[in-house]
Amino acid sequence: MARYTDSFDKVIGYFNCVTKETFEYKGTHYKPKTLRVSPDVVRGFTCPSHCGGCCPKFSLDYVPADRPKHHATTPRTVIFNGKAHLIFSDLQQDNNNHHCRNLNMSDGRCGIHKERPMSCDFELLRFMTTQDSDAPNKLNQQLFTRGWNLLRIDGDRGALCEMLPPDEDTIDDTIRRLRRLQDWSNHFNLDTKIDDIIEWINDEERRKEALIV
Repeated sequence: MARYTDSFDKVIGYFNCVTKETFEYKGTHYKPKTLRVSPDVVRGFTCPSHCGGCCPKFSLDYVPADRPKHHATTPRTVIFNGKAHLIFSDLQQDNNNHHCRNLNMSDGRCGIHKERPMSCDFELLRFMTTQDSDAPNKLNQQLFTRGWNLLRIDGDRGALCEMLPPDEDTIDDTIRRLRRLQDWSNHFNLDTKIDDIIEWINDEERRKEALIV
């Protein structure tokens, strides 16, 4: 059986980098830290067919506001800041394959792409964290750091995606994904830096230099 992963833990990593306040999850207290946002955060990327390298089996999670209508999810509660919060998930615990149940294994396309969960939608926006108290965390749009090791549908390894220069569509899509992360943050009553990041993205002159927030 392929290794099962709860992708809500991945979203906690996102919260960790954008929070303005200390929060607690699974006994760990996450404190606000400086974030450096690269001008390259608004780049685009390709998603070639016959790959599927970034689609292993993991939980597909939604907050109530973005719960899908056309594929099955079930309610569950997660404890965040000592309080129970409702999310909807397909835990894929009955899926014995390496890849997600919604991946078409003949062409590497996602069968729920229009209703993909947060952890899928946010890629390839990447938070890079550091334990160095004097160094900021970072936000960029970039390829997977271990993309060479991702298992494709043909059995070979190596993700096929490539980065593209920014344009109006990629800028808009970056903002859309950040707003979705803000919706998640609102669901968990978490104050974040996301509005500051979006304001910076919308200012073409400011965006020529990295944002420190």
